[in-house]
Amino acid sequence: MDQNLLQMNQVRSEDELAVVNISSTEIGALSKETAERILQMKDTDYIHQLMYVPIEKKEDLNWLIQSVGEALDDNDDAALELADLLYFFVIPFYKEYIVMDHHLYECIDGLLVRLASRAHPDILTLVDVMRDDLTGMNMKKSL
Repeated sequence: MDQNLLQMNQVRSEDELAVVNISSTEIGALSKETAERILQMKDTDYIHQLMYVPIEKKEDLNWLIQSVGEALDDNDDAALELADLLYFFVIPFYKEYIVMDHHLYECIDGLLVRLASRAHPDILTLVDVMRDDLTGMNMKKSL
């Protein structure tokens, strides 16, 4: 992801996130409606575009995590793309918020459990790495 898309907000409310992947005013930002269509179609050529959905508040992050969960089904190709989205986008950008917010953590953990139930080796590898990332962050938080 282009570093120019990152924004740091010095003054923000409790609900706003410090790391914003892309602002809703940026050219190329994806609307939630478009994201929902991509998730409904489960077209593996487009799932990666979900990283261009503006995540400006915790409710946006919660929406994305919930939507990914609703999109998971028996299609291993789509599940792999959704796991990639979590691995390359959601976890690296927002793991601090996920670990700090019990609800978000439980939602991500539920997704990882569902993904881990698959026999696809690439999905299992991604799940293991994401769990390690979150566990490591959780341990740092405890110190």
